[in-house]
Amino acid sequence: MKNSSTAHRGGLIAAAIGALALAAPAVAQQASPAAAAANAATAANAPTAASVPAASKAPVSITIDEAVTTALAKDNGVASAKLDWMSASAKADSAKWKRIPSLSASAGYTRLSELPASDSEISFDGISIPIPSLDNAFSFGLNLEYPVYDGNRVKEGMTIADLQAQVKDVARETVKRSLSFNVRRAYWEAVRATYNLDTLEQNLDLMKQNFQLVGQQVGQGVATRADQLSAQMRLEQATEDLGDARAAQRRAFLSLASLMGQDLPSLGLSTAADDAPLPFALSTKPDQATLPSSSSPLDEAALVSGALARRPETRTAELASKLAEHALALSKAALQPIVAITGNYTLADPNQRVPFQTDPTLFTGTWAVGLQVNYDIGGVPAALDDIKAGSLAASKAKSDEDGQRDAVAMDVESCIVNLERAMRDLASTESMVAEAQENLRVMQDRVAAGTAKDIDLSTAKFDLLRMNFAVTNKRIDALVAQADLVRATASEEMQ
Repeated sequence: MKNSSTAHRGGLIAAAIGALALAAPAVAQQASPAAAAANAATAANAPTAASVPAASKAPVSITIDEAVTTALAKDNGVASAKLDWMSASAKADSAKWKRIPSLSASAGYTRLSELPASDSEISFDGISIPIPSLDNAFSFGLNLEYPVYDGNRVKEGMTIADLQAQVKDVARETVKRSLSFNVRRAYWEAVRATYNLDTLEQNLDLMKQNFQLVGQQVGQGVATRADQLSAQMRLEQATEDLGDARAAQRRAFLSLASLMGQDLPSLGLSTAADDAPLPFALSTKPDQATLPSSSSPLDEAALVSGALARRPETRTAELASKLAEHALALSKAALQPIVAITGNYTLADPNQRVPFQTDPTLFTGTWAVGLQVNYDIGGVPAALDDIKAGSLAASKAKSDEDGQRDAVAMDVESCIVNLERAMRDLASTESMVAEAQENLRVMQDRVAAGTAKDIDLSTAKFDLLRMNFAVTNKRIDALVAQADLVRATASEEMQ
């Protein structure tokens, strides 16, 4: 009965680890030969490594920062956001040229019909003076217009264009920060899966040992056939869990590779053999990453204040509020007149300002300077409606800005709570490792003294294995929570 109870306990532990394997998204560096041997039947039906050239290459070591850099360089969303920003910046530069005077040039040629003799002479004091008919008319002109007062139409237009460019720049930063967090989370989940896969490989080895021990005990008459069947079921479950972990490993690696802009078909992950190496290895380890010290509590006020100043969402909302204010000012400018200085220089043959011009080869130049006032009376009703709509839009933008600031503050507070909880869970789990180590030591002594069975020792080994994985799992939870807090506070420097 004692052996049966111990075996049942081992089965529950194996099932728990199996659940972890199914729940954790996975990317691993390389499947071990021992695990491949345990799944010989599955590997025999899988495509060979030779059929997947990409997977046969030696894995390239990549750190978490290198993964983020690669993703930022290859992501289509980042490239698209950059082009949007460049386009808006070009429009802002274009708007600045409206400050200079408008200068245009014109040229023209007209073929004239001949006039009857009676129409091509004038009479003066009874004397008829013939005027030769001109067959051709040529003209060249320069026109200048410079608004000296426009109700700030040009100024507001320039400001709006510049703000729109800033919005696109912040939007580009938003895409980059979101991608950076997604890559870091995917990377840590991949590392989690690596440790999960390694744990399940060791679990399979222990289940094999357990099955052999139970078989020996059955032969010795100290275990029943039911115990042997139970051990066999645990071994089969461990084999199945390991296969599920490998499949999850491939799916998670595909997700990470996709974020990094890799050519997924060329990787051949979906058809690679179980023992085929992956294209790259994850070299950043959980114990190498820095976590906040539990003795130094987080400064919530400073984190929230920094987030409100740096977060792209709050800056976008602030820019949207400014845009609405300047759009309202532009609507009000429609009620103002436009006063412009005008100028013209005309060189023509004939020049309409020169009377009795009869020389077909004589070009005459004339100039004119004036002051022009324009006021769109018919547009006043529409302008008043635009002002009303703009005023409402400005109020809405201000309200949206306040709401966005509240949402960011709430996001930061939630991330702080999650990180502190993850840190507490990690500390609690780490304290249980010592208990598992002591339990293994005691069990080794008892087995040596003959007061415990080998299967009890296997269970103690598995308990320590499970606790070590639990520590790694909790540490990765804390690292993901820390990355989420970095995202929420926008404290990562973006190039």
